[in-house]
Amino acid sequence: MTCTCSPRPRRRWVAAGLGLALLISGCGSGEATQEQEEEEEPGISIPQPEVDSDDSVRLPLAMVSPAEQAESAPLPQDGTLEGSEAPGSPVEDDSDDAAGQQAHEIETARTESFGCEDTLSVIQSVPVVTEEPAVAALEYLISDQLYSHGSPSFTNPLSASDGLSVESVELEGDTVTVQLSGEAVSSSECESWQVLTQIETTARMATGASDSEVLLEGQPLVEVFGLAPRTSPIEIREITG
Repeated sequence: MTCTCSPRPRRRWVAAGLGLALLISGCGSGEATQEQEEEEEPGISIPQPEVDSDDSVRLPLAMVSPAEQAESAPLPQDGTLEGSEAPGSPVEDDSDDAAGQQAHEIETARTESFGCEDTLSVIQSVPVVTEEPAVAALEYLISDQLYSHGSPSFTNPLSASDGLSVESVELEGDTVTVQLSGEAVSSSECESWQVLTQIETTARMATGASDSEVLLEGQPLVEVFGLAPRTSPIEIREITG
């Protein structure tokens, strides 16, 4: 399925294309006490994307995982995937099967299951120069002209909401607040959960926040969609080799 959404005039350079990048390294935290681990467990804070020497950054983009990837979520405590190839390793074979395998090996993080037993995979854009990675990443997903990427495909339900605008993304303490305007499009309750979680996960990955709030015209998006509020932040695990 392909969504033919018109490009957004604002920051159109962001939508130049997906760069399926190699794995980013996990952030070592040293040994922690059991009490500290329990306190950090609900949302799992992820470090912000690193800025390269040329001031460019790869934007974290949260997309719905292919069905077969959801079967192994959430990831183990250390975020390690089992298999002969470490996530992010290039695939030499040019066959269609290998191409699909390569696409699935570049995810840098994955959420726990939510909504209709979905998970999100976080992949990276090509390097871009921006002072607002979270805003740029969300605008990319909204202005994305493709609903799916790869085969089997990561999907981007947020691409249907091309009338949505990102007003601001602000980090206060451990919580990132996303202010939106316009109209968020959803065809079902399952898709509503996907769109909401895409925004939450992308904003958290871009800012390093452990919790999030998404507002549409000042109203919580979860209420706009008629969803039950979450009791705790969705868990995100960074993938390590």
